[in-house]
Amino acid sequence: MNKKFLIFGLLGVLGIGLVSAITYYAVFSASFNVLPSVSLTGNLEQSFGNVYSGETILGDLLILNDEAPTERSITFTNDAGSEIEVSYLSELELSQKIVNFSSNVWELTGDKAVIRYTLIGNEFNAEVVNGSKAGYVLIYYKDNSDRFNSPAQVINLNDINSNLPYLNDSNAEEYNYCDTGEYLTCQGAKIWYVPTTAIESGGNINWGRASEFLFETSLVQYSKGSIILYPGQNLKVIPSYKVLSNATGEITITTQII
Repeated sequence: MNKKFLIFGLLGVLGIGLVSAITYYAVFSASFNVLPSVSLTGNLEQSFGNVYSGETILGDLLILNDEAPTERSITFTNDAGSEIEVSYLSELELSQKIVNFSSNVWELTGDKAVIRYTLIGNEFNAEVVNGSKAGYVLIYYKDNSDRFNSPAQVINLNDINSNLPYLNDSNAEEYNYCDTGEYLTCQGAKIWYVPTTAIESGGNINWGRASEFLFETSLVQYSKGSIILYPGQNLKVIPSYKVLSNATGEITITTQII
């Protein structure tokens, strides 16, 4: 037994000697202070008390911020199940602009309106919630290439049947509004508020009346799943809960932004 202990002891001493004999060409280290890429502000624990089947409950306004210098693809998920239909809305200000086809950036002026639209959900909807005008209608304006010399046709918002912007919209990839400094949203869809009588047969728009239009002040997105959050963007998010007929009892819904 004494011999065994002695042998083990010698091996330990030899091992220490071998380690201490190793040399290095160089050594370096790295340290980081990791900051959150995305933040969410507002009432994060919302409660609505008693509700009834058939009601749609709008939650409190939340602000989603991209704190990083790069864009983020984000997805909204929830545990609502089959009793509550959840969608997420946002808001956009529209404004008259000084129409100048020789400039990429048009100056805001005149009348304004605010619309509320579906950001994430099974179906796209939009409505004017402030500044409505008689005889006006909301449209989706999908730009063509060479947008000033090749005007596009109007798309009625009731006809939206896929994500916004459409894949063949030049504002989805070709044009980058961050390059001109016009918007923080580099790509997206344009929603306008225009006189119904300015829409001609075949969906063409009467550009001679452009000074009457209320144009986008930011580009928007709509999806059933994911959207892009751009650097410095502060995106308004309003949760919407449609209570279905099979809902009963106390229900808590948690949303995760991934």
